[in-house]
Amino acid sequence: MLIEFAFVAPFVVLLLTATAEVAVTLFIDATISGAAESAARDIRTGRVQEDDDPLVAFQTKLCDSLFGVVNCDDVVFDVRTFDDFGSVDLTLQFDEEGNLIGNQFTPGNSSQITIIRVSYRWQFLTPLVSNALSTDGTGGVLLLSTMAFQNEPYELGG
Repeated sequence: MLIEFAFVAPFVVLLLTATAEVAVTLFIDATISGAAESAARDIRTGRVQEDDDPLVAFQTKLCDSLFGVVNCDDVVFDVRTFDDFGSVDLTLQFDEEGNLIGNQFTPGNSSQITIIRVSYRWQFLTPLVSNALSTDGTGGVLLLSTMAFQNEPYELGG
C-alpha cells in the first residue's frame, strides 16, 4: 500500500497545487477588475477630474482598491478619451520585451467616452499550469480588465 501511495502522491500533490494556483489567479483577476471598476467610477462621475492632481487621485483609488493583493507598481493602466464609441481603438500595444505599454492618462471631460484598461502580468509557479495556461510562452498570463463608458454630465467645481 505504501508503494502505491508513493506512486500516486506526487500527482495528487501536483494536482492540488495546480488547482490552488488557478484559484489564486482567478482571485487576483477579480481583484484587478474590481479595482478598475472602482477607479472608473471616480472618472465617470468627475471626482478624479476635480482633484488638484487627477493622475494621483486615480492611482490612489486604483491602488487602494487592490487591497495589497498585488504590488501596485506592477499594475499597468491606460486611460484614454474618445469623441464617440465608433472611434474607440482597443488595439493592445506591447514593447520589444512583450510588456503591455500603458500608463497613459486622459480621463476626459463631461459626457466624453472613456476607456480604462488595467493589467497585471501573473507568473505561474507550477510547471503544469504554466505550460497549459501561459498565453505568451513566458510562463505567465496577462490579466486585463477593460471598461468603456460615457462620462456623466457633470460640472467641474460645482
